[in-house]
Amino acid sequence: MNNVSKILATLAILSMSMSSITAQPRTSAEAGALEVTITGEISHTDYKPGQSGTVTFSRFPATVAEFEQVREQIGGEPHGAVALQIMAYEMFRRDRTVGEACIRMNSTTVNVMTPLNRLKELFGNDVNYAKPYQIAAFLKDANAENGYTPSKPYTVEVRVHKVNPYKHNNTYQATQLYLEILTQGKDKGVESFEVVKTLKPGEPGEGKYFIVEKCAGVYSSVKNISFSTPFNGLD
Repeated sequence: MNNVSKILATLAILSMSMSSITAQPRTSAEAGALEVTITGEISHTDYKPGQSGTVTFSRFPATVAEFEQVREQIGGEPHGAVALQIMAYEMFRRDRTVGEACIRMNSTTVNVMTPLNRLKELFGNDVNYAKPYQIAAFLKDANAENGYTPSKPYTVEVRVHKVNPYKHNNTYQATQLYLEILTQGKDKGVESFEVVKTLKPGEPGEGKYFIVEKCAGVYSSVKNISFSTPFNGLD
């Protein structure tokens, strides 16, 4: 191989290397600081309709480690578990391996496979069915008319269920809390969450964090956006 050929081959290798570097997703440092704030009070034991809380965050976690850090900050509160589930589902849209790990961390073991299978459909490639904006619909001010563009920082709004009282769940030997997340993506304006804090062996949370036992409405289809109002994604 002559010198010119060697130079061209070297340049080709460097070009491929640079392409692989630029194709990598942003690291958490490149994405900027992740700031999370939790406000409001929701009782852990007593049913009090009207109680509410919010979680605001500057962007979605980029890694499992970041998700764990956020859980440490807000996972001990009922509305923190709701917000963490929203984060985990959106993380699954971006990276299925990372997202699944976070979903498993924040869900009872029976609340994993059905959501995963459903999210694969919603985040799939069928243009007639896929809804990449599914999770954006559960953020404040996002609606079909504005292409599910939420206000920033992102806000998850949660309240105690207006009808369903708390109850003791024998399976988890813990109080099961019935909550609602506000959304403009559904005509009824809310979707239900059931969360528990349990010491049951094999379940995540270890009695320290609330985990999600049910939230089927979050992965049932939200309103379609129009072709003239594209979804611009989330940070």
